[in-house]
Amino acid sequence: MRLFVAVNFDDTVRAAIRAALDDFPIADPPWRWAAPETWHVTLKFIGEARDAELGSIVSALDALRARHPAFHVTLGKFGAFPDLRAPRVFFYGVEMGREELAALAEDVDRALEQTIGVAREARDFHAHATVARIKEPLPRSMTDAFASVAPLSHPVTRVSSFDLMESRLGRTGARYSTVKRFALP
Repeated sequence: MRLFVAVNFDDTVRAAIRAALDDFPIADPPWRWAAPETWHVTLKFIGEARDAELGSIVSALDALRARHPAFHVTLGKFGAFPDLRAPRVFFYGVEMGREELAALAEDVDRALEQTIGVAREARDFHAHATVARIKEPLPRSMTDAFASVAPLSHPVTRVSSFDLMESRLGRTGARYSTVKRFALP
């Protein structure tokens, strides 16, 4: 199984992202927007895990959830990795709730390293929701328009759980399903 740990969004956040993308300054972009059901904040990409490891993963995640109370999140600024001049990934960054997500991601990272030996993240955690992946370099005339993309209208959502997710790759992209939901107190 190809697994990752994520915070999934409610319909309010998905609607705000959808509305923002409908108003995007480039009418017919040379990329596809990610499907709304895939919009989430990744806390930890696990990768391929053996069926025999699933019980240990679930136990580790269940044990840490009690240390993280529910909290609120807003998405705001439009951004790109590595940057807006040479984008490979478009996202909306988390504003409120960034610290809580970072603490949860750090705890998940540590627990999975100790439990099944998944390597710790080398890069700093950057809480964001990916909305597109860019395959080819974009012309400068197009990238100049990205600086004018308005931030989201700050819909507030309550994060009361996180999920262990399975990713199945196919010709039309990845399809995600929830393996286990972990409620936060």
